[in-house]
Amino acid sequence: MYQLEEFPDVFADACLRDAEGRMLLLSLYGRDTALNQFVAAISLPASQLGVGAFHLVGVDGRRHFCDVGGADRLAKHSGRLPRQNLFGPLSHLWIYDKALQAPDLVNRIGWVLLRGEGSQADLQLELLGWRLMQRLSPVALLDTWREALIEWARGAGVLRELNEPRFPPLGPVRGLRVSLGEAFLAQVSSLVRSGEIRLPAAAPARQDQAMAA
Repeated sequence: MYQLEEFPDVFADACLRDAEGRMLLLSLYGRDTALNQFVAAISLPASQLGVGAFHLVGVDGRRHFCDVGGADRLAKHSGRLPRQNLFGPLSHLWIYDKALQAPDLVNRIGWVLLRGEGSQADLQLELLGWRLMQRLSPVALLDTWREALIEWARGAGVLRELNEPRFPPLGPVRGLRVSLGEAFLAQVSSLVRSGEIRLPAAAPARQDQAMAA
């Protein structure tokens, strides 16, 4: 768990930030009053004493910067924990960038979110990233192309995991941004021409044999 330094009655168990430290996903716990105070603070402009950034403090004492980046782009969802718990009446609040809700099919940008850690999570994140690439692509991508295209996509920044050294994911959560730019189709064509990925062989035409009377 991470404690919000500026709001000590609010705790987070997961946070994703982009390469500039801007909040993309935040999972919070606290009493309704404390959570409402936090939401109100990040929703107000600086001229009205609003909060534009905050810090998450881990059990090791390390401080992690998080930029709000404009509350108008954020959505929230909340729920209550069962009353029969060790901490009394608590609520769970998710705050997230609206862009995470669905892929942008026009600009061919989407996000993958995954709860988990370790090698199995690595494999699952790559698989989900590939499935999203297939969905965003204007041409069909064969599963046999996966290895070659994933390798190129990572190097070209088409697949970009949210794990910048300055702003790593906090808690058991992973994120991946998929952005198919203008170079994507050209790269697919280039890999086909070079033979690194292959089109399926055409099925031979069926020929009916004449039967002797």
